Amino acid sequence: MLVVRRRAGEAILIGDGIEIAVMEISPTRVKLGVSAPRAVAVARKEMMGVAEDNRRAADFASTSGTGGLDNILRALRIHSSEAS
Repeated sequence: MLVVRRRAGEAILIGDGIEIAVMEISPTRVKLGVSAPRAVAVARKEMMGVAEDNRRAADFASTSGTGGLDNILRALRIHSSEAS
């Protein structure tokens, strides 16, 4: 991992088309600005887990020939009986 010190108003470049700029610094936060080509996905790391969970739920809902709702209801019944 490369560690770089930057001040507000300074930036780093990654490759030919990605720029990460330090917009603002406060005692508890750093605000970054990211400029990247549209083809490059930019997301907060903690959101990647949520996106993966959503993809798995969508896959699960669509795996049954009788309908995804049946799968979801079955899973909820199993989960609620295990919790009791």
